[in-house]
Amino acid sequence: MDKYIKEDCMEYLKKIDLSPLYNKTVLITGANGLIGTYIIYMLHLANILKGGEIKIYAVSRSKPCEALTDIFEQNYSFYSEDLNSMDIDKLKVKIDYIIHGATYAQPGKFLRNYLDTIHLNTIVTEKLLQRAKKDNSVILFLSSSEIYGEPDIDNIPTPESYPGFCSPINVRAVYSESKRMGETLCFAYRHYEGVDAKVARISMTYGPGVKGDDERVLGQFIRRGLEQKNITMLDDGSKVRTFCYIADCALMLMHIIAYGKDFVYNVGGQDSISIKTLAQEVCSITGSTLTIDNQQKKQTIEEIKVSPDKVQLDISKILSEFGIISFKPFREGLERTVEWNKDKWNLQMK
Repeated sequence: MDKYIKEDCMEYLKKIDLSPLYNKTVLITGANGLIGTYIIYMLHLANILKGGEIKIYAVSRSKPCEALTDIFEQNYSFYSEDLNSMDIDKLKVKIDYIIHGATYAQPGKFLRNYLDTIHLNTIVTEKLLQRAKKDNSVILFLSSSEIYGEPDIDNIPTPESYPGFCSPINVRAVYSESKRMGETLCFAYRHYEGVDAKVARISMTYGPGVKGDDERVLGQFIRRGLEQKNITMLDDGSKVRTFCYIADCALMLMHIIAYGKDFVYNVGGQDSISIKTLAQEVCSITGSTLTIDNQQKKQTIEEIKVSPDKVQLDISKILSEFGIISFKPFREGLERTVEWNKDKWNLQMK
């Protein structure tokens, strides 16, 4: 087992009673992703430490990632298949819980795989909803804060009641609009078909598992800080993001799937910082320098970098409903993320 992920899941397993899932079958899509990996670890440790007897079925386009290889060599079932073409009914078991996290979340990847991204969030979502209806399953659709677009100042932090305003005809729409349609499918099956469908709108997760080759800002900062000892920013870094440590995210998702009574939940962190401050923190941990080059023009795919000035979710509902009172401090979580990268990629501090 990956020591960082194991340590996190051991710690966070103490914060939740997963007995509603004991002796049940759980299907996780997007199993190799950051969220999928942590959820599988938590369920596996519930089996090892609590005797949960949870049967885990996992699906990802590629074979189990390094962190999950040992688990699936000895236990459970892993399907290395493309969900867009996979026949879900090949799983000849009753599925009690479905967590649908398969998607492309990195902008570069969802633009290069634009049709797959749309279909994973819509066609595949409906396939899983149909299976949930057949098996009387609880299904949790992992949506995104991207569905809110750019809220006005009066709606930051953004509550679940905010309808969101997104353009269906810009390059990011292949992700944001397909997530919105996925939510609508969940609503339809919940409202008209009696499926126990739930939606988690997730914002900016980070932690062990965020690799230096991740195309998003944190992964890029870590890679440059470790490899080049310099982070060069192409603007003033004034945009603000709220980061959620992956173990905190996984804990909230486990609460929703096991106990959630409502339909939609915001899932995010409490630490809001500017991109410049993020770069400074990574520099501090890696011993790097920060350069701001406002003159350099980086060529990207059209308006891929167009994003809201501030992303902060109102998470008061999930905190109050499940009694969550503490989060991993951002500095500690960031240090763990950097250390995980150093260990995994054999990057040495100079």
